[in-house]
Amino acid sequence: MQNLPKINDLKSPEGYFEELPDRIMSKIHKKENYPWIKWAASVVVVLGIGIWQFTNSPATSDQVVLDQEIDLYIDSQYWTAEDILSMSENPDEILNEIMLDENPFIEDISSDQEDIWF
Repeated sequence: MQNLPKINDLKSPEGYFEELPDRIMSKIHKKENYPWIKWAASVVVVLGIGIWQFTNSPATSDQVVLDQEIDLYIDSQYWTAEDILSMSENPDEILNEIMLDENPFIEDISSDQEDIWF
């Protein structure tokens, strides 16, 4: 410490603090503004959410789920055909649907044609 020269008077150069803000601002790089990037990003986000929503939405209705559940009970032999027909309000309609599924060449069976079947 003894080898260091002694400084008696610390003074700033003339006009140093007046010019300091301008010198600092000239060294800072001005940030470029790209407003279209914000719009593009928001469009991508909205499209992404829309695509995600439509691909993850359930495609089955309540009736399809109910039909699948009924088929499960029938396949597991928990319900018999008589059980299903006894729970139905119109068992003839169920029987007609089964007959049409098994034989597509049969035309619509109505109650008027039932009298002819003998």
